Amino acid sequence: MNLNELKRYVENTCKQPTNSLTDAFYSEHILIVYDYCNQLCNILDVNNVNKEIVLISALLHDISAVQDFKTLPTHNIDSAEIAEKLLLENKYPFEKIEKVRQCIENHVTHIKINEGSINDVILSNADAIAQIIKPVYWLFFSYKIRNFNFQDGKKWFSSRINSNWNSLIEPAKELIEDKYMIIKYLIQQ
Repeated sequence: MNLNELKRYVENTCKQPTNSLTDAFYSEHILIVYDYCNQLCNILDVNNVNKEIVLISALLHDISAVQDFKTLPTHNIDSAEIAEKLLLENKYPFEKIEKVRQCIENHVTHIKINEGSINDVILSNADAIAQIIKPVYWLFFSYKIRNFNFQDGKKWFSSRINSNWNSLIEPAKELIEDKYMIIKYLIQQ
């Protein structure tokens, strides 16, 4: 299974009517994480083996929550298991599967350079970026999916973008600083 086939698999999974995150989750989150993983790999001069692992992990990092929203609290572990099974079925090398699994498991932890593998750093930062720069989706998530009232949803989103911003490594901040400042300004209005 190559990256394009994996993209189609994830996109089709996102289109399923059982996806509580809606089909927009693919374009509004998964592909954004994938794109910023790619950019951070290039900025941090990551070798091709690690880049492949990071990009696969980006596509599969939230797959369990797409398949079953109830797994959200443990989606990093559940998504890692799904990724492992899918990659084994497609005869992906075991040593790479282990790295994908670790990367997905660790993506919910804010990881800085030298605090984990470079793969973990990149995916966790790209995931945080995607949650900052797509405010329309994440406000939709807070009001429609999480069912927050207006003030609670706004507070949740504001807290989330600030927490994510503070967790970013400097190269990630440099990529989105202008967008972050605009979104932060708008959310305070």
